Formats: sequence, structure tokens, C-alpha cells
Amino acid sequence: MRISQLVGVDEWGTVEGRPYVVYKYAATLDGRIAAADSTSQWITSPESRAEVHALRAACQATVVGSGTQQADDPHLAVRSGWDDPRLQIPVQVERQPWRVVVDTNARTPKGARVLDDVAPTLIAVAEDADARHFEDAATVVRLPRAADGRGLELPALLEELRARGVRGMFLEGGPTLAASFVSAGLVDRIIAYIAPALLGNGKSALQGGTVETMADILRCDLLDVARSGPDVRLLARPQRP
Repeated sequence: MRISQLVGVDEWGTVEGRPYVVYKYAATLDGRIAAADSTSQWITSPESRAEVHALRAACQATVVGSGTQQADDPHLAVRSGWDDPRLQIPVQVERQPWRVVVDTNARTPKGARVLDDVAPTLIAVAEDADARHFEDAATVVRLPRAADGRGLELPALLEELRARGVRGMFLEGGPTLAASFVSAGLVDRIIAYIAPALLGNGKSALQGGTVETMADILRCDLLDVARSGPDVRLLARPQRP
């Protein structure tokens, strides 16, 4: 399956007024995305990680939450097989996507890797957050806090991204931010990489959210199942009411 098919480019026009949201995660057979000590590098194979760079390159923004930024200090820029020998496939990078950190209380440190000049960076913070320490290194967007006090208003974030030309958004977590998107009905496609490994303890792909009973479970249509090196890649679409 082509990369454009995986990220659903043909469906991008089916959502109105916001970017199409592709949620990606990598997990073990028992559904863990990180160990109990928060380490997560690497659950999946080099083949899967290379494919993820191609998926990032196909979208216009890669989005993570402040928890992921704090735990992993990710770079989030697209790397190619020519400038990173760890990648097994060549990735064409015509234009680096936006690197977006949803950082309600402006906790991203000034020395974070995401603030370098390799790719453009947008930091979304609350209207009352003190973000002066990274305003010179990133585009700072101030958004209303969510009504429940957890994070920011996601529709406002998507509106800001759409205004910057983002048609396809690649959501890479963490589990709290991803659960917020799922609960708000703002995930259009799911790409899950499942490694043949077990942890037994650690973080789940989603944490929090509004689904608390089986009556509210979000069912998905399974679109494709394929191998990615030793891993299994699942492609799904949430069922809409």
C-alpha cells in the first residue's frame, strides 16, 4: 500500500473546516507504548520507524503533547535514508512539515530538540501561559483552555493549523493527547504498529478520555493488515454514528 493511501490523502477533503487527523502509535502485543520507567525506544523495528518518517513527510504537521516532549525530547523532523543510515527506505522530503507541541503550560525547555532550525515549529500554549523562553525559536499560538480544564481546545488548535495550510495532520501522541482527540471525535484514521514483544507493565496507547463503559466503546473498521519488518501494521477508520 502506498504512503498516500496509508494517510488517506483521497479522504482529506471529507472533513470540513479542519485538517484530516491521522493517529499513529507503536505498541507491544500487550498494548504498551512505553515501559513502566517511561522508556520507549525502540518498541518497533527499523523498518517501521523508517515508514513513519515517510508518513510524516506525507502530512503537513506532526503533533505531540507536552508529556511526549518531556519524556522523549523528540526531534520530529523527517529524516531520509540518505542522511540517516538507520532508515531502511529513502524518504523524499520536499518540505519539512510543521512540528507541533501541544504544551498547555509552556513546559517545553529552551534547549528542546524540537526548537532547532531544521524544520518549522509551532508551540500551542494556554492564553495565560508564560512562553517567553521559546518565542524566538518557534511560532507560539495561544489557545483557550479546554472546558474540563485538561489541555487546550482542540478545535481551536485545528483551526490554527488549517490556517497555516495543514490539510493532513499526523498525531503521534502521547496517550493523554491522543485520548482527547479520540474522545472529541477528531481522529479520522489510525495506523498502529504492533511489535512481537511483551512488556507486562507500562503506558497504554490511550490514557484518560471519556469512554468509561463498553456501551461507549469506539468501534473501528479495519482497512488493512500488513507486515512492516517483524511488526504488524494495522490500518483502521473509526466508525461514525
